Amino acid sequence: MVTPPNKSLQRTRTSRHCSNLSVLWAGSLSLGRSTLILDAVMDARSSFLLFCGLAFFATVLASEVPAAPPPATSQGVRGGVERSLPYIEKVGTEWMRQRKCNSCHNVTFLVWSHSEAAARGFNIDRTKLAEWTKWSLADSLSDRFWFMLRPRAMASLKADGFSDALLAKLKPLEGKTYVTRQEYLHALEGAISAEELAANQKRLLKAATLPNNGGGPDTLSQLLLQPTASTQDKGEEENYAAVRSLLLEWQEPDGSWHAAGQLPSLKWAGEKEMHQATTMWSLLAVSAGKPKVETLVRSSERALESLKDSTPGATLQTIALHLIIAHKFGEPAHREALLKALVDRQNADGGWSWVKENNGSDAFATGQALYALGLLGHDGNDPVVSRAWQFLLRTQDKDGSWLVPQEAINNRRRGLNVYTFWGTAWATIGILETLPAEDHSP
Repeated sequence: MVTPPNKSLQRTRTSRHCSNLSVLWAGSLSLGRSTLILDAVMDARSSFLLFCGLAFFATVLASEVPAAPPPATSQGVRGGVERSLPYIEKVGTEWMRQRKCNSCHNVTFLVWSHSEAAARGFNIDRTKLAEWTKWSLADSLSDRFWFMLRPRAMASLKADGFSDALLAKLKPLEGKTYVTRQEYLHALEGAISAEELAANQKRLLKAATLPNNGGGPDTLSQLLLQPTASTQDKGEEENYAAVRSLLLEWQEPDGSWHAAGQLPSLKWAGEKEMHQATTMWSLLAVSAGKPKVETLVRSSERALESLKDSTPGATLQTIALHLIIAHKFGEPAHREALLKALVDRQNADGGWSWVKENNGSDAFATGQALYALGLLGHDGNDPVVSRAWQFLLRTQDKDGSWLVPQEAINNRRRGLNVYTFWGTAWATIGILETLPAEDHSP
């Protein structure tokens, strides 16, 4: 027999079931709210952690970016000069002892840099400077016979009756240096016949012989451009007068001077730019100190005439030289254009490079740019000069030098890299020339 359902018990079970569903639904609601709250907390925590991570990353990046250097001061660059002068003295005096010559620049730049420093109040050993100056002048004026068929020699031989055919045979020897009589005669034997040499040897020797090369026009110019060249000492004044006379002997009939020594191996646009640079250095030297002497005035006029159609070449040096010439000889419009060209060549690091194609700036070109700017009256108050000072202070080595790779300046690799010394001397002279006026007196 089937027992009928107990309605009371059924209601109780139904009530319990509904109650359980309510509890489950409430629990679900509670769990959902908890999940939402937890998600919100996690989102907030994630955002906070992301913010902290980004802040940390930004801090790391900022620590790796160097801070902008403070503006260079006169005191700072004077310290740079005080570090460079002992290096220049060490290398320059070693060259005097071992090589026993001015070279194209070593001893002359030793004297030039220390003369500039002395003129600007640096504590320089005047006795040493006087000894170096005397040695350098004596070396330049010592008798060193040599031989070269310069353009004026070729013109003289033509005027003396040499045929065009014979001159054409001699043309390959023009401009070449022969340090002994025998070396020159041997070159002549390879250029002309034995009969031609026998008939013309005396005239060929006379036309090519020079009593003294003085180290070449560039070395002679360096001696005359330094402050000690305006000395009042009678003995030294006579020596400087002899150097000027020797430099005049190098001037070509067209008013130019031709480069010699190692200069042809530098990175020029060509021979034209090279010889124009030597002409401009020589012009500045001839017109310095004794500008009213008639022979020097005529020499300067001839040089300016030879340069009237010239323009800057590929190197920073020729831009700087054209700027100095325009400033000194009264061409204000041209000067401003050249000044702009010089400033436009300044690199982002504050320095200049010898040619645009070089990677990075070098102390050699930077020193020459500062030298030109200083002669125009620019000093550390000019942002262009200040940036260059910063570059030099930042790149100076512990021994006081500035490393200049020879491939930055030179086309032909040498066993001895002389450009670090040369560049250090130029950097020093450039800084000295741009020190403010109040720093120019002891």
